[in-house]
Amino acid sequence: MNEKNVTLPGWETVRCIGSGSSGKVYEIRKKDEYGGDFHCALKVITVPATQEEYDEMQSTMSEYAMRAKLREQVEDISSEYRLMGELRGHPNIVNCEDQMILPHEDDLGWDICIRMELLTSLTDYVRENGITATQVRSLGKDICSALELCEQNGIIHRDVKPQNIFVSKYGVFKLGDFSVAKETVLHSVRDKVGTYSYMAPEVFKGKGYTSSVDIYSLGMVLYWLLNEKRGPFLPLPPHTPTNEETADAQLKRYKGEAFPPPKHGDEALKRLVLKACAFRPEDRFKSPTEMKEAIALAEGGKAQSAAHAVLDLEATVRESAPVHVQPERKPTVTPTPPPQPVQKKPTPPPQKKPTPAPPPVQEKKSHKYTAAIVSVIVLMIVSVLLFFALSNGWFKFGSSGGGAQHSTVTSPSPSPYRVSALYISSPELKLEEQEEARLTVSYLPEPEDGDELPEFVWKSSDPSIASVDEDGNVTAIRAGTATVMVYVKGMSEMYDQCTVFVEEPTVIKLEIISEPKKTDYKIGDRLKLDGIVVKAYYSNDTTEEIDDITKLSATANMDSIGTQTVRVTYKDATAEFTVWVGLF
Repeated sequence: MNEKNVTLPGWETVRCIGSGSSGKVYEIRKKDEYGGDFHCALKVITVPATQEEYDEMQSTMSEYAMRAKLREQVEDISSEYRLMGELRGHPNIVNCEDQMILPHEDDLGWDICIRMELLTSLTDYVRENGITATQVRSLGKDICSALELCEQNGIIHRDVKPQNIFVSKYGVFKLGDFSVAKETVLHSVRDKVGTYSYMAPEVFKGKGYTSSVDIYSLGMVLYWLLNEKRGPFLPLPPHTPTNEETADAQLKRYKGEAFPPPKHGDEALKRLVLKACAFRPEDRFKSPTEMKEAIALAEGGKAQSAAHAVLDLEATVRESAPVHVQPERKPTVTPTPPPQPVQKKPTPPPQKKPTPAPPPVQEKKSHKYTAAIVSVIVLMIVSVLLFFALSNGWFKFGSSGGGAQHSTVTSPSPSPYRVSALYISSPELKLEEQEEARLTVSYLPEPEDGDELPEFVWKSSDPSIASVDEDGNVTAIRAGTATVMVYVKGMSEMYDQCTVFVEEPTVIKLEIISEPKKTDYKIGDRLKLDGIVVKAYYSNDTTEEIDDITKLSATANMDSIGTQTVRVTYKDATAEFTVWVGLF
């Protein structure tokens, strides 16, 4: 059960891509005599997964029972290859090339090796490149196509999440990791498997479920992408959710509280995501085909909804509508009183006509006074406007004609572009010393043609750990933690930040350049490394030559006659050379 490098015959391990609860994934390479250089991904699943699990089984079970139990686990896990083999060839399913089941030589455990095409995980892709709304739609359609094939073959994936979605170098999104997939004829299943952050409520509650749970999980992935990599009810970056906030958010989701819309995306895309994540299965899309068609329709209607998106982003447009409506309603109210006195005139007898004559005269006088007052006010307003017009140069006088020449009054210039939301492409980075990464910044609203783009300022809290240049290029200097912040120049309150974790690089290969001066020994002599020089190859593509023997350790059997292998170790990497041990 000791950790070891597992690979396939004829292939060499390049690096460890990642690890999780279901195993480790390596990049492997094979070269042929014709110059071919082939790269693949190798997923290695060890059964049992840990030494603790192995020791517990060994202490509580007989060897026969333990062998049977481990063999059963191997058969269950190897079903992933069988399922992926059935789906092989689909452009949106990770292509599985080969499988080997290798028993351990020194214990009862097993290694299941699954060779697959080499891809980039969605989490790594988003961390390094960010993702646009257009790419989110493409991801939704691609994974719906994969789920269509699963549905045709009676398979529920049950663990759709960002870590199990991959991106090809051509930008195609693919679904992988069928380790917990379930073959079914769409009867209700009750197994509680998957990942809590993307798990449908009916799975969490142990109720019967169908392939609708995959649609829910895909909707959660789209929500995560559109909400700055945060699930519903969680605070957005730069705040880091606490354990209590995470648990509270999960509880709200499983209780069926309505999701707040994700932060980004147009209204059609937001509604689509919320429908996929509906609490009740019957309220979701009926099939991945229906969901894919809805995404295509939302994509096609993007131009029609653009005006609504602008209204949502610009408050001045919404506020302008009532300003024009109110003055038009006031005149309709003032004419209503005159009809009342007109109706009273027919009621008095004809003999009293001379008496009502004075009131109309008074009304005319009042109208005259009112008109005079209004005229004075208008003249005052015109005078004021004329004064400001002359003082601000709204009217220009021609030099040749001697008379005043009225120039065209220009409309006020549009408001300058102003950023209302700002976020970095990744809330955190994990780098090794001397490794580099590029951070990009996105902002809302999207600038229109002619808008002057904002200028950003990048800062590092500790440039001795991680430095950043004016374009967002981060360089890891030494082990430690630093915070990289970006803000709009002149608007320090508009900012976002990324936590950079810098680790020491690991030695992936050790090579002996110069062997020690002494290579012949007598039995019982002490091994000496004077004169040895080794070369260390680090995971960040750097190298180092070490001639300081105090940094090295070496072991060899000096109590036996003959050629003995000396194993030199530096930072967990080893290299070997031989010495001769004789009697004299």
